[in-house]
Amino acid sequence: MQKIRIGRKGLVVIPANIRKSLNLQYGEMLFIEEDQGTIKIRPRTKLRSLRGTWPELDIETITKEIIEDREHDAQIEKDREKQRELQEIKRKKGKKGKSNE
Repeated sequence: MQKIRIGRKGLVVIPANIRKSLNLQYGEMLFIEEDQGTIKIRPRTKLRSLRGTWPELDIETITKEIIEDREHDAQIEKDREKQRELQEIKRKKGKKGKSNE
């Protein structure tokens, strides 16, 4: 176990020996989660690395499904943003109406 320090803005540096052993490159996406008081950081699994370990794994189909899921998630986020904007407009109109009374 190695000690690291949290810098400004919450930045942490993954020690070089760990980056090398996991072949982590600059700009690579990692996943972070909190689990029962523990912080876990995991590299993204490359689908192609699973080829051969899962006979029925069809990378093209899975890739398509992932893209569809991300597009769906992006649409949900767009809809939520529109809802927030509408709520903000209503809130501002409500304040104006009260100040005119």
